Amino acid sequence: MSGTQTFTTPAGNTYSYAVETGENGEAVYDLSRVLQDGVFPIGTVVVHPNWELFPKVEGLLNVQFGKGSATDRHERTDAPKLGDMDLPYVVGSHLVNPADLTAETDNGAAPLLKFRKRIMGAAFETNSPAENASQDTFEKVRDLVTGLVTTYQGDKNTPKREAAYTKFLNGKRAEAVQAEINKLDDKAQALAFMRAELVEKLNGYKTA
Repeated sequence: MSGTQTFTTPAGNTYSYAVETGENGEAVYDLSRVLQDGVFPIGTVVVHPNWELFPKVEGLLNVQFGKGSATDRHERTDAPKLGDMDLPYVVGSHLVNPADLTAETDNGAAPLLKFRKRIMGAAFETNSPAENASQDTFEKVRDLVTGLVTTYQGDKNTPKREAAYTKFLNGKRAEAVQAEINKLDDKAQALAFMRAELVEKLNGYKTA
């Protein structure tokens, strides 16, 4: 893990972080909030390119709250504590478009990332249902993720990490394409068999 660094969000909040590279090239951020009274641990946010094998929109990033399973939040650890007293843990994952950060704004404010679904919170890290987080939590998370994605884009190690993740995805893509080829081969074999039966029937009529 690299040394601790800091970044400041569009809302002026400062976070310290250490980042390490995950198994498939993910950037795993261990985050803390920096306040006048001290540094308070927040949890982990994982950032990597879009997990979709054949995306309709290029360039999206996936932001996952907590480290661990990419598919089951109940198998993740260190989910970030950014919520309120009732739902302190922020859970789930989101696809965001870094292009939003360069979009023009009407009022001149710093652009913020957009989320395609609601921010979810939970009372406990695992084994508790996810519920809609409060508006305050949403704003806090959006502000943090915007600052984090900006930091991710500026990291000199990001191209190497993204290349590793692309290699991982290409393996998954190859498996998916091979499965489609196998289906077509099975259909072709079945059609060839059906055709042979029909030809045999046709020849039987011609020689009768």
